[in-house]
Amino acid sequence: MRLFRDRLAPCAPNRLAARPYAAALLVALCAPACSGTGDGGTGDPPSKPAADPCGGGARLADVVGEPTWVDPDQAMSNSCSYPPDRSVKLAGLRIVAIDRYDETGDGASGNYYVQDGCADPIEPYSGMTVYAPSFSPPDLRLAEGDVVDVLGNLMEFPGPNAGPFPQCRTLPEIGGTMTFRFELGPDLPARTIPTADLKTYEGARQWLGALVRIENVEIADKAYESSGRYSAPINVGGGISQIDVPSISNELFDLKNQGPLLAEGVKFKAVTGVVTYFYGFKIAPRSAADFEL
Repeated sequence: MRLFRDRLAPCAPNRLAARPYAAALLVALCAPACSGTGDGGTGDPPSKPAADPCGGGARLADVVGEPTWVDPDQAMSNSCSYPPDRSVKLAGLRIVAIDRYDETGDGASGNYYVQDGCADPIEPYSGMTVYAPSFSPPDLRLAEGDVVDVLGNLMEFPGPNAGPFPQCRTLPEIGGTMTFRFELGPDLPARTIPTADLKTYEGARQWLGALVRIENVEIADKAYESSGRYSAPINVGGGISQIDVPSISNELFDLKNQGPLLAEGVKFKAVTGVVTYFYGFKIAPRSAADFEL
């Protein structure tokens, strides 16, 4: 289990001795509130911090887009033109969830879910899965709400070797190194999206990795379990194939034993969670508090 690092006190850069860049940033951000101008307290404070909190890297929406390689005629994905992997340098990504729950009992944890920390509200294609990242420095410990930079490899994962995702579908994810930038805290706003966005691969893909909220949620059928994965399909209306029916899943906490009853016909005012994909789209709540009765 990864340990939370100490929380940072505003205007106390001495607690960031191991993070000189973060200390310098917080000094710049706190200077107008914590000190005068150096000449007896007269004069106007700077109008903006000296450092750009969003950083100079690319934005997520600039590197992730529509999946032009998807082919509805290839049910078995036998002949797909997947895009090549590419190196990316992304800045100002806010951590919305850390997967510490191994639902399968065989290591199904460790992913970080991030979204553009400088997009408010979160825009399409601004979320991402960071797959089992490394850290700089190696002993860095991060928490939900932290803003990080990521240097790594962006890939479109086509599914396990035992069976690719259907119709040449892929899961965009990054493997790389995360570096701390600054802290915003765990108060994370979720983007309310229409449930209709979850009816198609193209519609749901634009929210992958992002923290979203869907309203008027109804459980469409009884919950099911397979190898520790516990899911309950939700009603998004008719006219879609079985593979496109989204579910609420237990990827981030023990939904079966610690969450609300997920039986056919149960309704919620709203459900918040991270959008994930593995043969189908899922909403992964972070705790029972993500369900609004």
